[in-house]
Amino acid sequence: MAITDGPNSLFISSQSKSASRVGHDILAYCNRCKMNLTHTIVTIEANNKPGRVQCNTCKSEKQYRPPKSEAALDKGGKREMERDEEQDLDLDAGAKLLAGEDALGKKKAKSKAKSRKKEDGEGRVSKGTNQLPLSMQSGTSEDIANYEARLSAQKNNLNQAKEYKASVRFKPGEILNHKSFGIGFVVAESGLNKIEVLFPQGRKLLATGLG
Repeated sequence: MAITDGPNSLFISSQSKSASRVGHDILAYCNRCKMNLTHTIVTIEANNKPGRVQCNTCKSEKQYRPPKSEAALDKGGKREMERDEEQDLDLDAGAKLLAGEDALGKKKAKSKAKSRKKEDGEGRVSKGTNQLPLSMQSGTSEDIANYEARLSAQKNNLNQAKEYKASVRFKPGEILNHKSFGIGFVVAESGLNKIEVLFPQGRKLLATGLG
């Protein structure tokens, strides 16, 4: 039933607009990746501005931060990075997942490791790896071999690698140079503004064409 007037109509209209933005993509600064990347809106504040957002690359959730200028990204700043990292407690969960530790049961895990090793050792490791986002997984032997083969085949074209910027649109087959990951080969498109790139460390999901 639609409400067209009355004291609650403005509040209901505002709620509808806010809810419609949840789940949409927005460009924001990721303090974990240290760059402007596409994020998914998780919550909306009372003023209809983004509240909590999730980075589509590293999957960390944090308070929305507007994208930074190229000058600010290049300048960086160790104090700012450390302060940003402390503000997002959810990053600790990702670190613990990579280390294979449990916040409540580190000692218990050690005591149970021997009895459960034969039962689910390899399966448990495999399951833990699948839970990690693509950008946090280590490169597989197949990825490493694929990268080395591409690097050898394209060695005469590496000087044509484009500097990676989220505002620039890259397509499969192109070579880019990432300031953190190094030379990468675009292997696939993943959505409208996302690309899958093969680096020495493995495959990474990056934003593209956001300018």
